[in-house]
Amino acid sequence: MRWVYDYVVVGAGIVGLASAYHIARMDRGSSILIIDKMDYVGAGDTSKSASAFRAAFTNRVNLLLAKGSISFYEAVQSRGFNLNMIKVGYLFAVDGAMEAHVRRGVELAEKEGVSVEEVPPERLERDLGMRTHVSDLEESRMVGAGDVIKGYLFKDAGIMDADKVVDYYYRSLRDMGVEFALGVPVKEFVLRPRRPLGIEGEPFPWEDARVDGVRLADGRELRARKKVIAALGAWSGQLLNPIGVDSYSRPKKRQLFSVRADTPELKRLLYSEGFSPHKSMPFVILPKKAYIRPNPLEGALWLGMSDELGRPFALEEQPAAEDRYYTYGILPVVSLYFPQLQDKYPSAMWAGHYDVSFDGMPVVYEPYGSDLIVAAGTSGSGIMKGDSIGRVVAGLALGMDYVELGDGSQFKVSWLGLESRPSEEELLVL
Repeated sequence: MRWVYDYVVVGAGIVGLASAYHIARMDRGSSILIIDKMDYVGAGDTSKSASAFRAAFTNRVNLLLAKGSISFYEAVQSRGFNLNMIKVGYLFAVDGAMEAHVRRGVELAEKEGVSVEEVPPERLERDLGMRTHVSDLEESRMVGAGDVIKGYLFKDAGIMDADKVVDYYYRSLRDMGVEFALGVPVKEFVLRPRRPLGIEGEPFPWEDARVDGVRLADGRELRARKKVIAALGAWSGQLLNPIGVDSYSRPKKRQLFSVRADTPELKRLLYSEGFSPHKSMPFVILPKKAYIRPNPLEGALWLGMSDELGRPFALEEQPAAEDRYYTYGILPVVSLYFPQLQDKYPSAMWAGHYDVSFDGMPVVYEPYGSDLIVAAGTSGSGIMKGDSIGRVVAGLALGMDYVELGDGSQFKVSWLGLESRPSEEELLVL
């Protein structure tokens, strides 16, 4: 590891890796270092992901980002690097309260050429064993969830393996000459005046300063000639707040619980063949934003919930899943619609963070012309939008107005900045 690079990327999750990958591709010959306090790449929240993808959003920018990344990952897999990417689809099973939000996503998807199929309740009952009429049950009144009136199946969606995605970027970056410093904590970003006067205490408030690099926990410094990339996810505030920079995002814990499909009824659910060519059920989102993510390769169902009001914005260094959250939060909703999951408890559980932005869109910007690029606010869709976000970071670092996404579309870099963001808030944060 040398001490001066063209680019220093802080954070070896999906956004940091994709950013470095596209910088190396677009600024050939540049020296790049990726640094992370974890001992291996993707070891933070990327490894805790539900590892799914969808072209299903109410915000057009989010949809474009997802479509571009999905196309890129498909191309990677078609070239022989297996990402365990399977288009099983995303099925929103909606009640009356949920239908309006999802319908907005359907209308946007159809405008952008994404295939969406409307599924009647009878088919959900037949092919998934779902109970769609629940309003006469006491449990329905207790959790405030109603009858499923229809399903919307987004077909350009499915599941993949986050570790394999990370491995693709890691191997590619090594081949491109990018260096890694793993297990190396960063203490702080270093600010220096562009025209130093040699006076103790610089930079002063009136000086034109830049983020010159990072100071490590042991006191050593790494410098960046061109740009420093802060791809810190839920940990953004720890390093950005001390230098007066806002990531416009906050961490919120998300939890996943894996239930073995060890009964005939659960196997029938998991390996349902009625919704895609693959022997798997779709990713199912239920009222109250409880969801079931299939894991057919391991014979399991992953259960989770998008909780909003009542769960704190907080960072946990070692987030842990909570038994009580599953028993009293997720299970009452999921078992209402899938009684075959009643009294089923997880064989494994884990937790990570969503890095939630103020509008559900990623944030990529350079504050104060500082040579620091902040990439944050993936809002629970880092894997599915990661490659596109990396292209935007690279475009901003190189002073480009537009970048080409993985599907060949042109994307305006400033759409993820602070001044030219589209105004519509994302309503399908899962």
